[in-house]
Amino acid sequence: MKTTFSALFLAAVLSAVALAANKPVSPRPHQTELLYASLGERILGYSIDPDNASLTYLSEISAPANVQFAVKNNAGDILYVVSSNAGSGTLGAKGDTHVLNSYKIDTGTGELKQFGAAIALPERPINLGLDHQNHFAVVAYNQSATLSVHPIKDDGSVSPAVAQNQVPEAGIFTHQVTFTPGDKTVVALARGNDAVGQVPDQPGSINTFNIDDEGRLSKLMTSAIDPGVGPRHLAYHPSQPWVYVSMERGSKLYMYPLESNGTLATRPAFHVDTLQDKANLETPRQRGGVIQINHNGKFLYVTNRADATIEQDGKQVSAGGENNIVVFSIDPATGEPKLIQIIDAEGIEGRTMKVDPSGKLLVVANQKTVWVKDGDSLRKIRSNLAIFRIQEDGKLDFVRKYEMDDEKKSLLWMDI
Repeated sequence: MKTTFSALFLAAVLSAVALAANKPVSPRPHQTELLYASLGERILGYSIDPDNASLTYLSEISAPANVQFAVKNNAGDILYVVSSNAGSGTLGAKGDTHVLNSYKIDTGTGELKQFGAAIALPERPINLGLDHQNHFAVVAYNQSATLSVHPIKDDGSVSPAVAQNQVPEAGIFTHQVTFTPGDKTVVALARGNDAVGQVPDQPGSINTFNIDDEGRLSKLMTSAIDPGVGPRHLAYHPSQPWVYVSMERGSKLYMYPLESNGTLATRPAFHVDTLQDKANLETPRQRGGVIQINHNGKFLYVTNRADATIEQDGKQVSAGGENNIVVFSIDPATGEPKLIQIIDAEGIEGRTMKVDPSGKLLVVANQKTVWVKDGDSLRKIRSNLAIFRIQEDGKLDFVRKYEMDDEKKSLLWMDI
């Protein structure tokens, strides 16, 4: 087995020049780190220059449908991608193309090449996790609130799903699946749903499974979350048994001790609000986002997201709310997160982000293109990759952003 420390592969794309259809692939030094991002079905590769806080376009390939999520293996030479033409959310169109693919990464040029069989999936996949030993890929589905487990072959390609002894029920609106450190267990986060009309609040939950050597899951524990609060994304501390969970519903950050049996404690040790102004809890579609922990374990970053719009002058204009990055220091003795900065994310809907391997940069993939009010006029903010330099004290300085050239497609995923 193996673990995916929330294996994210960032959803983003760079400038119009970088996205030119026939742009030749640029060679790069082998030691340069690679960033991959998705704009719709397009997967774009970039090299990262931490010293100059810049990206350089390298290559592009198309997945069978819109990329939902992707994960790189530990060796950094294979990218696993789930794609779908389904709509988003609980009421989105079902679609008819849902696929898990494997791609070889040319670590010299950044090019991707599909290999092995494409695995058809039953519905829209929303997330994907790998174990540390590259034995299994686990796919999460938000509509059916279930998981599927796909053995990884010796050549790195994926297999069809393992037949389970019972349906792995992973909670209402499953949103993320990961292996815990040491590959002891599989943890699935379920966001739940807000109360609507006569339908009451549907609770979020944390669902933990054992996994055997054949890839069969068995439920170990389900932990309910407070009403009106629902988890979206977690991150494991690099050296301590601490798990940080971003609550999409409720815009909060929880810290849970990780127990020796691979479960999260039933109650959090700490919980804090992430919004700068708690009144924004009433703003439509104000939600918590993703978490990143700096490699040194000293600092934590979480996004706030708000993408609701109203129509004005024939344009979809932001309805307000917070799109920012919240920076916490982590108490080295207790793991308590302590707020040290809130900084604008330089875009709308920061759906994915990642600290680069050098620990010098944080890259945020702002998913959507939206008009915003700017005094008496309107200004368009494009989907983009925003680059922030990480200072010694963990705080962020914005450096630059690379805007997307296709306003109709979402910058849904990005990773390094």
